[in-house]
Amino acid sequence: MNQYWLIGLAAAALVLALVSLIAIARIQSVLKAQTSNARWLQARMERIENEQGSIESALAGLGRHMDGFDQKLVQQAKRLEHVETRFESVATGDSTERGFDHALRLSAQGRVTLQELINDFGLSESEAQLLLRINQPNAGTRAG
Repeated sequence: MNQYWLIGLAAAALVLALVSLIAIARIQSVLKAQTSNARWLQARMERIENEQGSIESALAGLGRHMDGFDQKLVQQAKRLEHVETRFESVATGDSTERGFDHALRLSAQGRVTLQELINDFGLSESEAQLLLRINQPNAGTRAG
């Protein structure tokens, strides 16, 4: 009878061992799947972070590009205003004295260069330099 009892105990231990092995195998399978999912998620997260960095870089470049457009727009508006002012003076038939007054006013506002005074208002180079020096004491960079 002792033998049957030992055989039964051995069989129960064997069944318990098999159930344990099956449970361990399933847990190992689930762990592998979770590890694989974690790796995939990590790779996906890295790709998203790289894309975010690229987008941020592109947006910064776009911002600089827009700043450049803004500056060009301001320059074009100033040029247009200058051309319109010159056109008005020509269209109204300003006399020489009124043309000089206009050159003096533009010079005082810092909106005219040495070459423009010479070419557009018919001043000599020395007259244009004098006019710029009187109205713009620090106009050394603007005079060219």
